[in-house]
Amino acid sequence: MPHIKRIESELSELQYEIRHHKLYSILKTPEDVKLFMEHHVYTAWDFMSLLKTLQLQFVTFKLPWVPNKYPEIFKFINEIVAAEESDVNELGQTKSHFEMYLDGMEQIGANTTLITTFTELIENNIAVSKAAHLVYIPSFIKDFIEFTFEIIETGKPHLMASVFIFGREDINSEKVLNVVSTIATEENPCNKLTFLLNRYLYLKQDNHRALSYKMLRELCGTDMVKWEEVLTVAKQALEHRIILWDNIYHIINTNKEELV
Repeated sequence: MPHIKRIESELSELQYEIRHHKLYSILKTPEDVKLFMEHHVYTAWDFMSLLKTLQLQFVTFKLPWVPNKYPEIFKFINEIVAAEESDVNELGQTKSHFEMYLDGMEQIGANTTLITTFTELIENNIAVSKAAHLVYIPSFIKDFIEFTFEIIETGKPHLMASVFIFGREDINSEKVLNVVSTIATEENPCNKLTFLLNRYLYLKQDNHRALSYKMLRELCGTDMVKWEEVLTVAKQALEHRIILWDNIYHIINTNKEELV
């Protein structure tokens, strides 16, 4: 697996920077978590578009039906989609993780107006870039979303897989869960968010890394150009995540200073 090992080595510093970002150390209060969620929620939304587009690369719509050429990869992606799109919340209701995220935001008093207006505009066939402009999404979030859709619009499965496997470093669920546990009270429960974060941790226990790499090998084969593109795009995705984290850190820190 020389290509994979090289990519992992090349990305290690960027991934370390994300996992140990100073943003996590500044999350202390309910207000901090609200601000974090109000900005991070857009990445929870655009992740689904990336995942669903990747799923389509391995779906056969041809009739009459024939067996899928990549049954393991197809099963792997479908399982992730099922968990993300139709999981069960703390009340036993079937919801997507995105919807559960919004429920968690509402419970702690975070503002969901912008993100719900944004998704409603898209549901009404407004282009993503125009919708982002209409609801005044911060430029650093628009840049993050636009990068995701630039990759989707290439129509190249190996690039989508690269962002999905290497570039979408999600929130550090353990650290955020610890913060949420300290701010939860009887008057201000956070059980919806706590449940979702615990679901993330549970699902992370599944060893999907081997199948992720198998998918990438199937998509790239011995094509060196594709492997180089995978590395380039993975770096770009991580750099976009760091910019996002830097900006959210600045917003939370500025808010703390203004409250002093």
